[in-house]
Amino acid sequence: MSSPVNVYSISEVSQRLDEEIPVVFGRLGYKQSFKLIDLKLLIGYSIAIVAAASFLLDKKLGHNNVIGYQKLLVGCYAVLSLIFWYFKKFVEKSTIYTGTNSNDQSVINVRTLFKEAQPLYKVVLLGDDGARLEVDLQINKVFNEAGYLQTDLFFNWCKNQLTILKEKKDN
Repeated sequence: MSSPVNVYSISEVSQRLDEEIPVVFGRLGYKQSFKLIDLKLLIGYSIAIVAAASFLLDKKLGHNNVIGYQKLLVGCYAVLSLIFWYFKKFVEKSTIYTGTNSNDQSVINVRTLFKEAQPLYKVVLLGDDGARLEVDLQINKVFNEAGYLQTDLFFNWCKNQLTILKEKKDN
């Protein structure tokens, strides 16, 4: 059994539930895809390489000799940082899990967030066909009084929501 969390701490509860989602969808026959994480890492490493190149050029050749290159590198850094911000804000959003079902090759995208000052864990399920399901999970439904996550209850809740999403897709 996992360690207990403070059920009055939104960050602890959110982290614990977010960590459990890949396990739950793995049990449901989904294989996690890391494309978004890989793309985010690629952009982040590109930013770091541009910053390192700027530093090394300045150190090896002297500031006055590389002003033109520095302007170009600062421009690249700004563009990459803007791309990274856009990616985090509009592409990745609050995506916790992306996976492909091994049986029917359907893709599921799971986004989560908490409502302000409410013990509700908002889960958004997105299917590859455009089906969308937004549902709120009351924290006390899956955590006991001691702060332990009841994994079977959470699994069953996620399974039910996935069934609803598939029914929504069929209609």
